[in-house]
Amino acid sequence: MTIRSRILLVFLLATVSGFFALERWLSLELRPRYYQSFEEPLVDMANILAELAGPAFTPPVPDFHALEPAFERVYRRDPKALIYGLRKDAIDVRVYITDLNGIVLFDSYHEAEGRDFSRWRDVHLTLQGKYGVRSSPLTGNFQRRDDREARSIAYVSAPVYRNGELAGVLSVGKPKVTVTQFILNARQDLVWAVAGVALLALLTGSLLYLWISRPLYQVARFAQGIAQGETLATPDLGDNEIGGVARAIAAMRQALDGKQYIEHYTQTLAHELKSPLTSIKASAELLLEAMPEAQRQRFINNIACENARALNLIQRLLELAAVENRQGVIDSKPVPLAEVIDEIGVSLQPALMQNKLTLNVEGDTEAVITGERFLIKQALFNIAENAIAFSPAGGVISLVVTALPGTVQISVCDQGPGIPAYAKDRIFERFYSLPRPNSPNRSSGLGLSFVKEVMELHQGSVKLISKAEGTEAVLEFPV
Repeated sequence: MTIRSRILLVFLLATVSGFFALERWLSLELRPRYYQSFEEPLVDMANILAELAGPAFTPPVPDFHALEPAFERVYRRDPKALIYGLRKDAIDVRVYITDLNGIVLFDSYHEAEGRDFSRWRDVHLTLQGKYGVRSSPLTGNFQRRDDREARSIAYVSAPVYRNGELAGVLSVGKPKVTVTQFILNARQDLVWAVAGVALLALLTGSLLYLWISRPLYQVARFAQGIAQGETLATPDLGDNEIGGVARAIAAMRQALDGKQYIEHYTQTLAHELKSPLTSIKASAELLLEAMPEAQRQRFINNIACENARALNLIQRLLELAAVENRQGVIDSKPVPLAEVIDEIGVSLQPALMQNKLTLNVEGDTEAVITGERFLIKQALFNIAENAIAFSPAGGVISLVVTALPGTVQISVCDQGPGIPAYAKDRIFERFYSLPRPNSPNRSSGLGLSFVKEVMELHQGSVKLISKAEGTEAVLEFPV
């Protein structure tokens, strides 16, 4: 599992667990808080009614006949109350009064008069001078807690005094169905709220995850590309720890490449220069001896030719080194291909005339690509120069520009012998070259390596296709 996946997994688990725990805690805290707000006004009501009921305890028998019509009128009322979305259209409060023995003297529901309530908690505790309260089911046998709570009635009692003496107990009862509905609605709202906040947190966390993990992915991709030998620009990840890692990798790559570069090119340059220098040395030694003038001139020409070969090798090597040391950085600007092709045609005109060759330019030559003009021109010049070197006298070289969606292709075809099968895998290697059909000398073997480096710098590609009637070189630039 990648670090990115681990970060996401840990974040998701922490978020889900945290919000689940929050929802459970709020749900558990919600019920007692609602019941507190439900019970507190019952305490006030019971004490107020108990004070009002005190004068009715007249000896020898208490008289509560005045309360009965009052409660009947109350129960016929329609409050037409809309309480936070909950409609209340009936009075559901029950009041009963007991004497000192717990015998019910008055019941607003006319259900318990004469019964003994002395063992009920509300009456029993109040007669002992304590806070009396109880909750009793209305009807049925309910398994779920919410059902039991909804189908129960809470009673709160207060002592009734007559001339300062305890005369009885007044209990006020109210069904919990209303407050239970409030709790269920509040819990549902709470669940939706927590779900919404959790979704927002997940979205924010996902964006944060992408913000953090994307640079990690870019650094990993950069390191993998370097390990595979690709030429990549150092990703700009900002002035932070991840950016510092990317810059450190680039610096390490540059240091290692520099060391290997010097070792490789020193050995290769010494090997490649050995042949022309040996030839120059042998020709110079022979010139010290007496010989016919024609032979002397031949050795002098050989010295000049080998000297030019060595200088060309050094120049091409310097050009390739300059491109390789770009580290993915180019001065990118729009480049009109028509201008570049015209300039190359003028530069190659002497070689074309010398070999009696014709250069045909076709296609979308007015296309414009983006890149560094000098490098593009030099790469295309090398390809065209190769085509001239391998073309037979009197042959035709075709340069075709094709504009496609998202890319521009430049194809250069010659009528030469093509690429041997044994050379196809090595054609872009440094210092690897094939013998020219019309010359005993080989090239520096750096021209195609230079082209490959230039195309990689421009995020493009180059390929050589060997055909029955020559070779086709295809440069592909993104647009």
